[in-house]
This record gives sequence, structure tokens and C-alpha cells, in this order.
Amino acid sequence: MLNAPKQKQYNENKVISIIGAGTKIKGEIRSQGTIRLEGEVEGSVHSDDTIVVHDTGHVKADLMGGQVIISGEVHGNVAAHDRLEITSQGRVFGDITAPRIAIAEGVVFEGKCTMKAPGQQQPKPQQK
Repeated sequence: MLNAPKQKQYNENKVISIIGAGTKIKGEIRSQGTIRLEGEVEGSVHSDDTIVVHDTGHVKADLMGGQVIISGEVHGNVAAHDRLEITSQGRVFGDITAPRIAIAEGVVFEGKCTMKAPGQQQPKPQQK
């Protein structure tokens, strides 16, 4: 696989926005860089890069990012353009969509899983 695309790696040193533990936010969050959620967020979160829900994070929002890593609790739909990971501490209550998905053993997940890029066309049903 000489020409395989390189997988984007989460780099904790590149975090641009942090919603710290003990912080509560309602509304829409948009960023071109990495967002780390350690507190409570209600609304929607969009990042062109990575969204990390820390194990102290409690999110009632739809998440859309290039890469999404969940170690906390999410109530909402999650979409990743590149990769979605739910670690063993993660709890997700909502639908997830990504071309690559990693779900650790012990995860709580209630929802539908679609393994394709968000917005990718659904195949049309065949005519009989």
C-alpha cells in the first residue's frame, strides 16, 4: 500500500479550543482546529479537524468533525469525515456515521451505525 492515504493522528499539543471540566455551554461551536470537550455542551459542535470528548465530557449535541474521539458521554448524532473512535469509557446515544469506525469493548452504544462518509449518496434501490 504505497499510495495509501495517511491516517490523521490526534495530537494533544494541537488542541485549539478546550471546554474545561466544570464549564457549561449552550449553543453552536465551530472551529477549524481541534476541540477538546471536558465539560458540558448542549447544541452542536463542528470542527474541520478533530473533536475529542474527554471522559469528563457530557454532550447533548450533534457532533461533526474530520475525526471524532469519544471517551465521555454523548447524546446526539455523531458524524466524522475520516474516522470515529469510541473508547472503552465512551457512551453514545445516537446515530454514528463515518467511513472508519473503532468501538472498544465495554462501550455503551444505542443507535444506528453507518460506515460511509457523511453526506455520501445512498445507493438507489434496484427496480424489479
